[in-house]
Amino acid sequence: MRISYQQLYQEFLRVLLSRNVSEDKATACAAMFAETSLNGVYSHGVNRFPRFIQQLDAGHIVPEASAKKVLSLGAIEQWDAQRAIGNITAHDMMDRAIEIASDHGIGLVALRNANHWMRGGSYGWQAAEKGYVGICWTNSIAVMPAWGAKNCTIGTNPLIVAVPGNSITMVDMSMSMFSYGMLEVNRLAGKTLPVDGGFDDEGSYTRDPGTIEKNRRILPMGYWKGSALSVVLDMLATLLSNGASVTEVTEDNGDEFGISQVFIAIDVDRLIDGETRDHKLQRIRASITGAERAESQQAVRLPGERFPLLRCENERLGIPVDESVWARIQAL
Repeated sequence: MRISYQQLYQEFLRVLLSRNVSEDKATACAAMFAETSLNGVYSHGVNRFPRFIQQLDAGHIVPEASAKKVLSLGAIEQWDAQRAIGNITAHDMMDRAIEIASDHGIGLVALRNANHWMRGGSYGWQAAEKGYVGICWTNSIAVMPAWGAKNCTIGTNPLIVAVPGNSITMVDMSMSMFSYGMLEVNRLAGKTLPVDGGFDDEGSYTRDPGTIEKNRRILPMGYWKGSALSVVLDMLATLLSNGASVTEVTEDNGDEFGISQVFIAIDVDRLIDGETRDHKLQRIRASITGAERAESQQAVRLPGERFPLLRCENERLGIPVDESVWARIQAL
């Protein structure tokens, strides 16, 4: 089924207001959930909303809280999220990183005691739309085995890098082959994964999303390389924010809250003039998209280029929503 942006937004808003979230925060939060869905990232938009409300009801999210600055070192700042609403806080922190970068050329905000930020790519795109390079990452609860292990000890720890220009190029990727949100999207659609995404109960590679969701033996992106990158991203987020690591979040909280995040903005226009920047980026894009195709029906795409197209399609036709997910939201 397809739902209009406005209908989706109003339903999110209704649920938030029913839980006494202030009108300004409910409006901002609902709009970001609806925008994420409009941009085609259903796994972290409409599909994620019931889980967000579950954490709100459990008291893991403190809706009246706001982040506060605890340390300033010029181009680097530490903030405490105080377990405020995750997507609102993340948006504010990237805005703050941009403000710092406007003064220093680069701005880094490290955030502790945070909640899930939903779609991380929203904040990289936010910086790139304003002409800044946007880089951010987060740690998480342990939901992935380290390479060679069976039990979960590391996080999927998504990393986002967005490059501004005539069109925005952005990578938004978890350290697993697929995020758990994308496993859910494929399971709900009755699809198998296009490549191996984890292990079955016997330890063989599998493309069945339901099996991986159940046994949590999700495959690190790039095998041992994704596992290693997950570890160092966790270490950096923990040290820069003086916050909780994946291990601490898992063992002390038992659920994904009180996590650590990093937001970086770079004023690239101070380093290179606009004409030269655009020329260099266009050469890179043309070289990639003009490459000979391995399969005639499979286009060679740039990271993030499909989002504007998906948004236009969803504005025209409505946002695709799984009927069971929609029923859960309406019942909240």
